Amino acid sequence: MKTKKLSWLSTIILALTIIALASPAFAETKGWGAGLNILDGDFGLQARKDFWLGGDISQITGQASVIFANKTRFAVDVDYHFIIKSSNSDGTAGTSRFYPLVGLDFQFHGDGSEFGLNLGGGANFMMTDTMAAFAELKYVISDWDGFGFGVGVYF
Repeated sequence: MKTKKLSWLSTIILALTIIALASPAFAETKGWGAGLNILDGDFGLQARKDFWLGGDISQITGQASVIFANKTRFAVDVDYHFIIKSSNSDGTAGTSRFYPLVGLDFQFHGDGSEFGLNLGGGANFMMTDTMAAFAELKYVISDWDGFGFGVGVYF
C-alpha cells in the first residue's frame, strides 16, 4: 500500500513541477529593451525582456544588468508589473502606461552574491508604433538597501 501512495504522490509532484516550468511558455512575449541604470550612485547598463501574462494589465519583466562600481557587479531582476493605462481626454487609449512593481533581485560580484526585494514603479511612453521610452524607480531591500533608477528604450 505504501508504494502506491508514494507512486501517486510522485506523479502529482512531477505533474505540478511540469506545469510550473511550462507556465512561462504560455505567457505572451513582447518587448525587448535596453537602458542605463544607477544603483546608489553607481552607473550600469541594462537589458530587459517583458513577458505578458494574458491580457494587457499584467506582465513579468526580466532584467540583466552590469553595474560599474569599485567592484563590478552583475544583477538579475524579475519584477511583476501591474499596468495602468493612460487615456486621452476624449476617452481613447493614451500612449503611456504606468505601473507599480514588486520583484526579486539577485546580485553577484567577486566577493559573493546577495538576494533582495524590489519595490517601486515606472512608466512607458510610446515614441513610435514600435518604440517606447521607459523610466523606472525602485528600492532594493537587502543587506545593501539602495535606490535604483533606470531609463531606456523598448524596441
